[in-house]
Amino acid sequence: MGGTFVSRLRSKLDRGMPPVCVGFDPRLDALPDDLLPQGSPVERIATFCREVLPAVAPHTPAIKPNVAFFERYGSTGFAAYEDLCQRARALDLLVVGDVKRGDIGPTAVAYADIHLDLADAVTLHPFLGRDGVAPFLERCQETGGAVFVLVRTSNPSAVELQAERLADGTEVSELVAARVHAWGEGLGPADDYGPVGAVVGATYPRQLAQLRRAMPRALILVPGVGAQGATLPDTMAAFDHEGMGGLVNQSRGILQCFAPTDRNWLARIAAAAQAFAADMTGALHTAREERAREGRA
Repeated sequence: MGGTFVSRLRSKLDRGMPPVCVGFDPRLDALPDDLLPQGSPVERIATFCREVLPAVAPHTPAIKPNVAFFERYGSTGFAAYEDLCQRARALDLLVVGDVKRGDIGPTAVAYADIHLDLADAVTLHPFLGRDGVAPFLERCQETGGAVFVLVRTSNPSAVELQAERLADGTEVSELVAARVHAWGEGLGPADDYGPVGAVVGATYPRQLAQLRRAMPRALILVPGVGAQGATLPDTMAAFDHEGMGGLVNQSRGILQCFAPTDRNWLARIAAAAQAFAADMTGALHTAREERAREGRA
C-alpha cells in the first residue's frame, strides 16, 4: 500500500470510485437481533464489522471507524477496533481513524504512533495549536498518512464556539482554517492537496464554501449528510472541477439502515452503500454541469 493518503485516494477516484466514506459507529442496540444473540457485546460488534466490511468495500474508497464505540468496552473493544482497521486495509480501504485526539509533547507522540499505525489518517482537535498537530505531521511524513483537523463541525451547538467572532470580525472557525492552511504549507506536492485536512460539516454549506477558499490545499472530510439533515448538494463546495478535494461521510444511513429484526440486514447495508455511492456520483456530475453552464454564461 505505497503512496500517501492523498495519492491513494486520487488513484481510487481516477478508477471511478466516488469520494465517499462509510462511518463505522457500531451501537449494540442497533445490531441485528439474529447476530450472535448469546455473544458478548464485543463479539457481536466485531462480527458485525467483519461481515459489513466486504459488503461496503466495492462502493467506497474509505471507512471512518469511531474509536469511542470500541473503547467503551475496554481492552477487548480496542482489540476489535484494531482488527477492523487491519481488515479494512487488507481490503485496500483507506482508514480514517475518528479518534479526535489533541495533546502535546510525548503524549501526542504516543497517540500519533498508535493511531497512525492502525489508520491512514486521523481526526484531531486544534485547541492546543501547532504543538498538538506537529507530532502527528511528523508521523505522517513517515507513513504517508494525513490528519483532519476539526474546523466547523456538523453538530448544532458548534456555533457556540466555532461561530463566535473575534475583534476583527473573523469567526473562530475561519481562524482555525487559516491555521490549517499554514500547518500544511511546504508539506506534500505544491500543486496538490496536502496531508493537513479539515473537518467541515455539510450542515453549514455557506460556511463550507467560505472555508474551502481559506484552505485550498486541504482535503475536507464532510460529515452531516443523512441523519443530521444535510444533503449531497450541500457538500459540493468541498470539491474541485475534477471531483477531488472532499470525502463525504455517512454513518447511520448505511450501518443502521435496517430494523434489528430484519434478517436481510446485510443486503440492505450493501444496497445503501451502493446507493450512497451512486447518488454521490450523480451529485458531482450535476455540479460539474452547473459550473460549466455558469462558465459559458
